[in-house]
Amino acid sequence: MKVQKRGRVLVAGIMLLGASLAAASGPAVAQVVDFRSSDREMNRAIAQARKTLPDFVVLFRTGTGERHAVKVAIPYDDGNAREHIWMDLTAVEGDVFVGRIANDPVYIDGLSNGDAYRAPSAMVSDWNYRSGGLMHGSYTTRIAMKKLSPDQLRRLDFKLAPLP
Repeated sequence: MKVQKRGRVLVAGIMLLGASLAAASGPAVAQVVDFRSSDREMNRAIAQARKTLPDFVVLFRTGTGERHAVKVAIPYDDGNAREHIWMDLTAVEGDVFVGRIANDPVYIDGLSNGDAYRAPSAMVSDWNYRSGGLMHGSYTTRIAMKKLSPDQLRRLDFKLAPLP
């Protein structure tokens, strides 16, 4: 399903939860929520996640927490739209995040859950990790959750840590 809107680019497919993050509590639950690229609240969340990305890299490199992931904005539809997909992080090489795609993309052909992927930091729109039973970061997830039904929220089965 491709999303086409005249004169509007959508920030498509905000995946709320990567497959690996749900592994501890059972099968993966991924919810996809579409946002317009002009959505102010989502853009503020992305900006905050990007602003704190260097702090996350330090946490990753020092082994703080577990199940580190970044959300990468991968272009599709001739580069006119982006699908934001969680990637389980395995390394940070300079300015490049290395890992495996943690969801089945909705809009991107030729990319699947588990595929190796490398993304420059400019493509990162969010980050998270678990510690003490709580998910830290997940700035965009906090916004996307507002569009879910109570039943969808219950199925996510995770708790967010307060933001600093």
